[in-house]
Amino acid sequence: MIAIIPAFNEERNILKVLRDLEKLGVDAVVVDDGSKDNTSKVVEEFAKNSKINVYLIRNERNQGKAKAIEKGTRFALSLNKYKYIIYIDGDYQHKPIDIPKLLKKLKDTNADAVFGVRKYRHIPLHRQVSNFFASILTSLAVFIYSKRFYFFRDVQCGFRIIKAELLKDINFGDGYAVEHFIALQLAKKEAKIVEEYVSVEYHDEAVSYITTRKILEVAKQVIKFIFLE
Repeated sequence: MIAIIPAFNEERNILKVLRDLEKLGVDAVVVDDGSKDNTSKVVEEFAKNSKINVYLIRNERNQGKAKAIEKGTRFALSLNKYKYIIYIDGDYQHKPIDIPKLLKKLKDTNADAVFGVRKYRHIPLHRQVSNFFASILTSLAVFIYSKRFYFFRDVQCGFRIIKAELLKDINFGDGYAVEHFIALQLAKKEAKIVEEYVSVEYHDEAVSYITTRKILEVAKQVIKFIFLE
């Protein structure tokens, strides 16, 4: 397995993510998306003596989460040695310690992908509201696009494990619609998608870059995708 980690100004958090992955024996691709701090330097220093393979991709300017995930995924696929690809954020809101639980759920159910679900009591109220509407929108969009019914309880959660073979021709979209785009296309491929609860921690150093304007932009991109694809 290999984890794709988009990171933007995460010098205080990325090391915790990498240390936890090392304990699990999970390789990592960190995509530093134009950070202005020492994110890349922290990753490079860790990689020197790490027991896992740590690859660093650096964007000179910020290109957005979708492009970061796309670059990381394309690189991981080019290595041609990983059966599963993990997606996890670089701010340590999600805990790598949940990876074995996610993988067990995927294998026990013979699924193609497992999506993390955050318990609502752990999510700030404004995010609960946005996530509810985003999940309804994406579930409806999936039905229109794939003619199959899926209900995603937490489509905006970026913590997932997906079979690598299903990601080879994915359109990752742009910006913060990436989780939605992946869900849409996996459904179109008739992939079996299951969900599992994951831990989440909103701490002072974990900064949310999601605004109401960005949520509306996600909705616009999803609608455009299903009708123009």
